Amino acid sequence: MAHASSNRPTQRPESGLRVSMHDVAKHAGLSRSAVSLALQGHPSIPPGTRERVQAAAAHVGYRKNPLVAALMSSRRRGAGAAMSQSPLAYLTSHVPAESWRQAGTHRRFHASAARRAAELGFRLDEFSLGEPGLRPERVRVLLRARGIQGLLIAPLPGEQTRLDFDITDFSAVSLGMSVRDPGIDRVADDHFHGAREAFDRTRALGYRRIGLALAASVSRRLDNRWWAGFLVAQQTQPERLRFPALMPETRQEVPDQLKVWIRRHRLDAVVFTLRNPELMKVAPADVGLVSLSVPDATGRVAGIRQDEQRVGAEAIDLLVARLQRWTTGPSESPRLNLIPGVWSPGLSAPGVGRRRRALI
Repeated sequence: MAHASSNRPTQRPESGLRVSMHDVAKHAGLSRSAVSLALQGHPSIPPGTRERVQAAAAHVGYRKNPLVAALMSSRRRGAGAAMSQSPLAYLTSHVPAESWRQAGTHRRFHASAARRAAELGFRLDEFSLGEPGLRPERVRVLLRARGIQGLLIAPLPGEQTRLDFDITDFSAVSLGMSVRDPGIDRVADDHFHGAREAFDRTRALGYRRIGLALAASVSRRLDNRWWAGFLVAQQTQPERLRFPALMPETRQEVPDQLKVWIRRHRLDAVVFTLRNPELMKVAPADVGLVSLSVPDATGRVAGIRQDEQRVGAEAIDLLVARLQRWTTGPSESPRLNLIPGVWSPGLSAPGVGRRRRALI
C-alpha cells in the first residue's frame, strides 16, 4: 500500500477546493510545523496556541486524514513507518465482554475480518464496551491514544439496535444487521435470498409440505428478512400448501412446540434457524430439517451456509475505503451490503420419504 502524505489536503466543503495544513498555518499566522504540532496536541505548543490552531482549522474546513493520523501516531511510538503498524478497532458490546465468542457466526466474522485487515497491512485490535467499569468515553480515550481512526462494529447482543458509542470522529462499518442507530454502512448475510434458496432447494428434494420455525425475536432482529423470503417463496405453492410459521417469542420455545405444529400441518420438512441444530432432533425422523444458518460444511446439516469469510472481508474493504476518503461519523444514507449464502447438502434432509441420518 502506498504511504499517505501528511501534506495531502482535505476538501473545502463550501467551495469544492482542497484545504491543506498550509491553509491552516496561513490563517493562524503560524508556521506549518507549529500547526502540525498543535494539531497533534504536542506539549511544546502552549494551550492558547493550540486552541487558536483548532479554531483556524475549523474555519478553513481542514480535517486530518485518518490513515495519516494513524501512521504518525505509530511513528511517534517508535513503531516505524510501515502501514502494517496502523490498527483498526473491533468494537464489541456483549456483557460479559467475551460472551460474543459463544456464537460461531460472530467468531468467524471476526476471524475473516482480521485476516483481510492483515492482507491490507492493518491489524484488528479488540475493544469491548462490555468490560466492567469501562465507559464509552474511556474507550474513546484509549482509541485516540493508540491512533485508531477506523471502527469495525461487531453484531450487537440480543435485540439491541443502538450502539452506545459516539462515532463522530471515527470511520465506522458494522458487521451484520443489528446496528441501526447511528446510521452507518453495514455488511451482512442476505437473509431474504437465503430463505428463498432454502425453500426452493427443499422442494427440489421432493418435499412439499414445508414449514418455517423461527423465533419472533430473531425475526425482528433481522428486519423479518428470513420470514419475508420464505413467504415470497411459499407463494409458488398452492394455497393448501402454504402453512403458517411456528414463531414463538424465543428460540428456547421452538423445540417444545415443534412436534404439535408438525403434526397439525402434516409437514414433511422444516426450515429452521436455531444456532444449535441438536434442539431440532425432537422432530420425527422422517421430517427433513433444513437450516438457514448451517454452522459448517461437514455435510451433517443441510441448508444455507453464510459466506462469513466474504462478509468479514468486505466489511474491512469498506472500512478502509472510508478511511481513505476521510469519511467519519454517521452516514446520511447508510448502505446495507448483502452477501448471499450458498446451499450445502446434508444428511438432515436426505429427500422426501427417507429418514434422517443426522440429529437422531
